[in-house]
Amino acid sequence: MTWQRRPTRTAVILWTCVILGFAVMEFPGVLFFHDVAEPRIFGMPFIYGFTIIVWALMCVVLFIGYRTHWGRRRADVDDAAPESGADGGEHA
Repeated sequence: MTWQRRPTRTAVILWTCVILGFAVMEFPGVLFFHDVAEPRIFGMPFIYGFTIIVWALMCVVLFIGYRTHWGRRRADVDDAAPESGADGGEHA
């Protein structure tokens, strides 16, 4: 019997944040501001401030994923345990 695990709610939220974060980081629309000094974010031109803010948010998302052990198997889910042999005994 194969056991299929469903992703947890936290995993779905983290994956969504990571995919959206990378999409926002690589959004070509920021190139409309490449020669514009205004608007400014933290005293820097828009494109630099925007990039720094998005990178900081992505670091926070990945840190939350690290702290919640995102991607690791839980101890109570052990579907990788070896099955006993045909003779029913342990193997050496």
